[in-house]
Amino acid sequence: MIIILSLLASLFYTLATAHVLSRLFHKEGPSQKLTVILSTVAILSHMLVLVNSVFTQHGQDLSTINIALLTCWVIVVSVTTVSLKFPATLLLPVVYGFAAILLIASLFIPHHIIMDDINVDLGLVTHISLSLLAYCILIIATLYAVQFFFIDKRLKNKDLAIMNSHLPPLMQVESQLYQLLTVGTALLTLALLAGFVFLDGMFDKASIHKTVLSLIAWIIFSAVTIGHHQFGWRGKPVVFAVLGASGIVTLAYFGSRFIQEVILDKF
Repeated sequence: MIIILSLLASLFYTLATAHVLSRLFHKEGPSQKLTVILSTVAILSHMLVLVNSVFTQHGQDLSTINIALLTCWVIVVSVTTVSLKFPATLLLPVVYGFAAILLIASLFIPHHIIMDDINVDLGLVTHISLSLLAYCILIIATLYAVQFFFIDKRLKNKDLAIMNSHLPPLMQVESQLYQLLTVGTALLTLALLAGFVFLDGMFDKASIHKTVLSLIAWIIFSAVTIGHHQFGWRGKPVVFAVLGASGIVTLAYFGSRFIQEVILDKF
């Protein structure tokens, strides 16, 4: 069932990606109706993959790949929802394409982090929920940063194709980028505070690298956000800073667990 659903979701994500890319520089853009139909089938199939992968007969499978699939699903749903109101022609093929690849990859990556009983601790749940939400929003902000860089570069090169395309106005993309960055940074701040308040092992040997990397990413995100609002920072340096911080926070959230689970096979 998981294999069939994963292939189905991947197929419809791929079809949605192909449709959007085929109309990327068309004045009217991709058909919103067709995009929504294709992506909805993919999103629902993706959701069923998650349900069947996480909730097994032996317990809850909270492996890195399942957490990655959940994070990817939240991002896909968020970007798809945003695209209903604002043009997101450049973002859709990126998130759909990545989701398709991740679903296929998940079929070849072992899932074996089974928890018979999940200890529901309010502090831990708060920290994890805020961290997941912050990560999703910051990754979407990163996608907006890439979109901003792409459109800005094409405009500076006086590319007539982009001037007549369905891509969103540069100022709108920039405004949404900093709105997302502000919200994501605020949530990351709350997530770190919740960790320091409710958890005892933030600087233990097993977690110190995650904490340090998360703090470095937080410093960069905070500096960029404050710098923009207070000093008007913008442009290429901001884009590269956001990309770097996103890479660091991704390494903090998934890097060590992926190495331990998949490469070293410790679990």
